[in-house]
Amino acid sequence: MTSYRNKLVSGVVLLVALAGLGFAAKTPAMTRTDISANEEVATWRDGALTTLAKVATHAASSTVGVALALLIPAVLWLLHRRRDAVRTLLAMGGALAVAFAVKMAVSEHRPPSRLWVIPPDNAQSFPSGHTTVAAAFALAMVMLVRGPLRGLVALAGLVLTAAVAFARVYLGVHYVPDVIGGAVSAVVAAVLACAIVELPPVRDRLDALEGGSRGRGRHAGRRGR
Repeated sequence: MTSYRNKLVSGVVLLVALAGLGFAAKTPAMTRTDISANEEVATWRDGALTTLAKVATHAASSTVGVALALLIPAVLWLLHRRRDAVRTLLAMGGALAVAFAVKMAVSEHRPPSRLWVIPPDNAQSFPSGHTTVAAAFALAMVMLVRGPLRGLVALAGLVLTAAVAFARVYLGVHYVPDVIGGAVSAVVAAVLACAIVELPPVRDRLDALEGGSRGRGRHAGRRGR
């Protein structure tokens, strides 16, 4: 099986697993366990930690996610990194789309309002959109950065995603499975994005675009001399 087909199959399998996790999270037994976990986390609250959690949650809002999903690919396109631009757009935009679709399909209720520090953005809890944004951004950066810095970028992305995930549970607006689902949503989109840019028609078109950009760049350089 070719590389892009492996990625397509993996992405679909992960998507099915994500939906399965969402429906499992709605069961009464899982909900009771999740509420108990949230109640325990609520005992850790203090002023400084609450402020940090609010900062983390605002930094990964859906507005920020949409802005990054448009801005980063646009910059990459202007830099003639056409393949990276398309893959990043698909990965980040796709993550938001996957999370939204699964939210609507699963339609899990939020934790009890007595646990909220801030009001939730919407009524559906699974998966966490904020965690999706953080994880999608982290994965996009890992895909874009090459060389010895990639490991450091991956570690920073992991810390960012974990911080946002913890913040959402800490603030009482998500259960633990919700934030896991948010991270998985980003992985699903990243895997499928990598598969799509490797599809022969897409790959050939991107190769042509990048080749044309390099040719125009060399021509402009000769004219400048």
